Amino acid sequence: MNPLRLTPPQWRTLRYLATYSATATRVGFLTKQLCAATGATDADLTGLADLGHITGRLHGSGDAPSPGTVRSARASRKLRIHLTPAGKSAAATVDAGYRALLHLAYGPKPAQMLQHDAGVADDTLTQLHRHGLVHTVPGGGAPLLALTRTGHLYTEPFNRQEQP
Repeated sequence: MNPLRLTPPQWRTLRYLATYSATATRVGFLTKQLCAATGATDADLTGLADLGHITGRLHGSGDAPSPGTVRSARASRKLRIHLTPAGKSAAATVDAGYRALLHLAYGPKPAQMLQHDAGVADDTLTQLHRHGLVHTVPGGGAPLLALTRTGHLYTEPFNRQEQP
């Protein structure tokens, strides 16, 4: 599955784990910490585990991390989440998409400017358009890319105050 199709909490989770990839790969993050930092739910983590982006193991266990542990021990306070190599790759794709969306949060821009300023490949912009996160608006000379309402959801940081 294309990582750009993941939900906003799943994007935040992958980006968070990639930011701290040394820790996320070696010792992992407690589920409670990860969910508090990203707004992810058990369903978001299970989805990432099903795709092979994260694995889990119970704290203190000598077992190797596995995606099945994320699914079976979701509510456990001892569950540690680890980033997989496939998850690192997905996080890099998500990060490129996030950079493009963040640049567009300040207003419509031509695709060439995004490619240069945000370092985003044309293929990534095409996928963002296909998934409904950006759309084309008429510009002075060339068409401009702008965020859609859905695209705005992906650029907004997690706000702990919004959680019940």
